Amino acid sequence: MNAQNPPPPQGGPKPQPQQPQPQQKAEPDKPKGAESAGPPEPDKSDVIGGSAADPLGEEALPGAAAAASRIYRSTVSQHGTGTLISSGSVGTMNFFGRQTAERLLAGPLPEDELRRLRRVFQEPADYGEYREQLRGGRLLVLYGQPGTGRAYTALSLLDDLARGRVSRLDPRTDLDRLEDDQIDEGHGYALEPSATGLPDGPGLDRLCELLGRKEAYAVLLATPEPGDVLSRSGRYYRAHTPAAQTAVLEGHLLLELQDFGPELYERARATALDPDVLEARGLDELRPAEAADFAGLLARHTRDELTHDELLAACRKFAENQAAEWFAGGVRSETPERLRDAAYRIAVAVLDGASLSAVAEAAEILAWELAVTVDPEATPGRPLFSDGVDARLVSARAVAELGTEEVGTEEVPVRTVRFGGEALAPAVLGHLWQHRHNARGPVLRWLAGLCEDTRPQVWVRAAVAAGQLCRLDLSHTVHELVQPMAQAERVRRRVFAATVLDVAVRSPEVGGAIRALVTSWARHSDEQLRWTAGAVLGRGRATDTVRETLDLLGGIGVREDGKLRTDAAVQVAHLAGAHPEAQTVRRIRAWLSDERRPQQDLGLQSTVFLAALPVSDLWNQHEDLEGYGDWPLMLALAAVRPALAAELAGLLWTALLTPRSYEAAIETLSDWLRGSADQPWADRLERFLPLLVHSHDDRNRLLNLIKELTEDPDQPLNDQQVRRLWGAVQGASTP
Repeated sequence: MNAQNPPPPQGGPKPQPQQPQPQQKAEPDKPKGAESAGPPEPDKSDVIGGSAADPLGEEALPGAAAAASRIYRSTVSQHGTGTLISSGSVGTMNFFGRQTAERLLAGPLPEDELRRLRRVFQEPADYGEYREQLRGGRLLVLYGQPGTGRAYTALSLLDDLARGRVSRLDPRTDLDRLEDDQIDEGHGYALEPSATGLPDGPGLDRLCELLGRKEAYAVLLATPEPGDVLSRSGRYYRAHTPAAQTAVLEGHLLLELQDFGPELYERARATALDPDVLEARGLDELRPAEAADFAGLLARHTRDELTHDELLAACRKFAENQAAEWFAGGVRSETPERLRDAAYRIAVAVLDGASLSAVAEAAEILAWELAVTVDPEATPGRPLFSDGVDARLVSARAVAELGTEEVGTEEVPVRTVRFGGEALAPAVLGHLWQHRHNARGPVLRWLAGLCEDTRPQVWVRAAVAAGQLCRLDLSHTVHELVQPMAQAERVRRRVFAATVLDVAVRSPEVGGAIRALVTSWARHSDEQLRWTAGAVLGRGRATDTVRETLDLLGGIGVREDGKLRTDAAVQVAHLAGAHPEAQTVRRIRAWLSDERRPQQDLGLQSTVFLAALPVSDLWNQHEDLEGYGDWPLMLALAAVRPALAAELAGLLWTALLTPRSYEAAIETLSDWLRGSADQPWADRLERFLPLLVHSHDDRNRLLNLIKELTEDPDQPLNDQQVRRLWGAVQGASTP
């Protein structure tokens, strides 16, 4: 084989490999400063960098940018692009589906209500055990969350044993002062105490004795203490297990449609499974009270009393009503225990999908913020053994699942937590922002504090939640949270602010205002605001057109002699991943062809980052790039837009021919060659390399690089890589 076609080098390291030197080529265009001989040493301030493409590169854990962008994409996908709940009054519901609170009223249970009870009641799994305990002990305390069917279970138990002689006691009844003459022979009594609460152990023993003398029965309803589902452990207590959602729903549908025949019943059941209806409902599982109300809505729709849109609107109220119930006012709602419960629900809403430990810790921090807001002189602590995670999950309608979390670049198994329904998180945030103004301060301080957590699983989710809040009150949230973060010295805080704005800009209500804000910041005298604007622009949504975005990024990159050149250039690369169009590639070429040095440098830096940035690091990944994982962005763009392959290669060729970008470009190309072994993009690399060859000098440069990497004593190319890469370069045609 002659000198024009040398054989591929053999494996094995050799000392002091020769460094290839860039050579001059007439086309594609290159900026002034590209030399035909070996490059002179450029001034250090002019050197185009290659390793700063990750603005989070200073984080303690490796892979921070990839983890942050991946979590951002998945979290935004979960939240969707719809607006949050609108303002307005939110009603509560009872088991019968009427707009009144679920509460036992005083007096005998009417006969028609008993008949309805017997027709629709569905026994929960432990119903037989409840009945036997009540039969033998006369007294039963059922504890569980409101809306889980405790009231119907209590009334049904009493109906079974007292044979229809069922009464409800006034919630204000003081059971410690109850006397014999207030209890009728053989009757059953149901009570949900209000302010007086339940008696202690001796008080319950006294009540049991009174009931025994009159051969009567009583079922008392209780809600578990916040954070501890096992706080009630006496012999009278039983945890209430709700009946299955499907059984309750079908029972109520049968009653609602009993006069309309089986055809309408089946149509109502089909509507209940309609994807649009399930999405509007937004809850994985309905509690019995909600299932009953849902049945009423389905029946009305089937009877043409509700349009489809009205049905969907009514279904969206389920999550809104739950949020309103959770944050109902009153003195008791601001005790430390209740505040901790509220904090946990807010933490799940913000960090939905994060690890159980991250949510629990964030909730404790928020509970402290809430407590000192209520009482600035307080020094709140944390309970150690009186607080249970399982009870928190139950009270928050949350689900713990086995998932994974990234630690550095590796995934480890963790227990994650999410709401039992996608509608609950936006409902909680919407209710707080629209109905609980005084909660805004502590919540915003808490969100800002979460940005100090180095785990992307925490701070990225917090930023997405803050973006949702911007949709509800842009002026307040920007003034109190976003702008201070955007002007911060720390990079993560500015990325946080950019993430908030990128989430909120999707909202039709505030998107226009955010675009105007970002445009203003991009031209601002404050360097940090310009940096933050660039980070938003790189996501690809902050302007109406790609051209406007490139104009603004170009202005940021060349201002003050390119002070933010590196930061603007990496956003140009991100923009190319969000909008894989020819316009971005050709704008970079235009900068390279510009006679002004700052524009040339911006083009060179953008080229290097376009080659160095992996697809997995993109914040807003175009759908055509899904599945391209860790591909270098330039190669992925060449794969999804083959018509741009030659132009992309031309940009990298220019960077290789320019002294001040040569080191960064050759380092990136070396990373491609080293990392291509067993990668899905290896074939694309072999097709791309010939596009970098326009002369014999170009071919020799690439062959020398392959030879040098083959002889690398630490990480040599394997023999198969060498043969394939060498053949790809050798086969390239030249003029």
